[in-house]
Amino acid sequence: MASSKRYIFKTLLNQMMTVPILFTTFYLLLFFSDFISEGRGDDTVYLIYVLLAFIGSFLIGGIVGFLHSRFAQNKPESLKARYFSAVFPILYTLIFIMMLLIITQGNIHSSWWSWTVVKNPLYFPLGFVLFMWGNQAAFIVGDLMGYIGFAAGFLLEEIFSKKSRKAEAVPQRKGIKIGLAVLCLSGVLFSGGLAKDVLANGWIEIRYGESTLGSELTEFDLMSIAPFKENNGLAHLDQATSLQFTELETMPRLDGATAVYPVYGAFVEAVYKGLGEYYRESARENDLKWEKDFELAFVQSEEFPLNIVQCSKTNRAYERLMAGETDIIFVAEPSQAHREQIKAQGDEFVLTPIASEAFVFFTNAENPVESLTLQQIQGIYAGEIKNWKEVGGANRKILAFQRPENSGSQTVMQNRVMQGQTMVEPTRESYAGGMGEIISRVADYKNAKNSLGYSFLYYSSEMVKNNQIKYLAVDGVQPTPETVRNATYPFTVPVYAVTLKSNTQDNVGRFIQWVLSEEGQSLIEKTGYIPLGR
Repeated sequence: MASSKRYIFKTLLNQMMTVPILFTTFYLLLFFSDFISEGRGDDTVYLIYVLLAFIGSFLIGGIVGFLHSRFAQNKPESLKARYFSAVFPILYTLIFIMMLLIITQGNIHSSWWSWTVVKNPLYFPLGFVLFMWGNQAAFIVGDLMGYIGFAAGFLLEEIFSKKSRKAEAVPQRKGIKIGLAVLCLSGVLFSGGLAKDVLANGWIEIRYGESTLGSELTEFDLMSIAPFKENNGLAHLDQATSLQFTELETMPRLDGATAVYPVYGAFVEAVYKGLGEYYRESARENDLKWEKDFELAFVQSEEFPLNIVQCSKTNRAYERLMAGETDIIFVAEPSQAHREQIKAQGDEFVLTPIASEAFVFFTNAENPVESLTLQQIQGIYAGEIKNWKEVGGANRKILAFQRPENSGSQTVMQNRVMQGQTMVEPTRESYAGGMGEIISRVADYKNAKNSLGYSFLYYSSEMVKNNQIKYLAVDGVQPTPETVRNATYPFTVPVYAVTLKSNTQDNVGRFIQWVLSEEGQSLIEKTGYIPLGR
């Protein structure tokens, strides 16, 4: 009896301590070397790390299990003592995972999954890194596969040992081994199911290339094109503008969508002369107090006067406008939620069209479908049409991607395209927030052959240049500058300068009138948008 207890204790010790320590060491050495992430897209890197967790943990567990079985002394003859100790961590982990699946209703992106780290404290360093990074699937898979690998190695040694061969005639023991093998295989399939999104997205990126159309321009991209930065590529006029602001306190505060940032950034360079002079003078002095803010100048700086111009994206820009933190925002039309909020404040939005843009639908360049009707698009996003063959394409499920709620793209989609029809729940993905929080968001577009996405013409044009995607005609009309100019493209939409009715500052009105002038419209055209009336 005492020998059986010692055997069970050593078996559990190797599974619950030796395997986690070895796997954590192996995994973190690879993770912090940057060898895998260098030169690869995010989805590919996530896929590789999940596969490393799957295979690496299984192999390490398998080796430990095999050696444990080979060199273990005084193996008990009791089937319960001999095999259950090898199976217990698998059952324990599967039960834990099943409980979390029930609690989260199958949402692998829920922050509840961080509790898997508590299950075995020796996995805490690895779990902390992976959950902070946002790749919780790799941790969950690695945890389970280590125990499955141990059981598989244990079983393999038992099968090939001479002692086991002599005992093979015992039907009960043979059945136990078959049951253990089935449990291991089930765990492997279960792990694959948990990581299916990471596996699918990684394969899409490897097969079709990294998508250059993310959720938004990155902070680095925004800083590189910010006003008054060297080589920012912003459009400019050949002569001084008729409107000039030289005093910082008189400059209207600006904000807006990322896709429109190059437009109002060009406005700022042309008109806000006092701000440019301040920036250059202060940059030359290199006052350390301002160093961080100069890095984020005219993007997210909170220091006056660098916060006169910001790019906090559509939803946040509307919130800042309603809070009185900015004067003019350059965005798409407001969402219903924004309209209700400003009405509750007893105020109104004043929407001034400044340019025209196309709201476009696109798919992988290899997709044979060239055009969709409005009714087909509505059917797809209402969940009524689910396969490309229903719209003249191949027999493939449609991966219909959406945009975040209250974003410019999603608002136009709901208002102009769906026209009151309810959209299906969007595909979601996770990313790491602060302090290990797992934040769920609407998934970025993944450029699979059966994908469908939407955005604005200007914002998505880079992917067309790279031959990654193609625009779909809507009701037979392709989105081009000409069809936007003559408004024959069905989803030709305005770009707005939005102010509050309560804001009666003279310089706000003067600035908007200048934007509508020949000079302002010329900068809009040079940036790549369609100016009004041209």
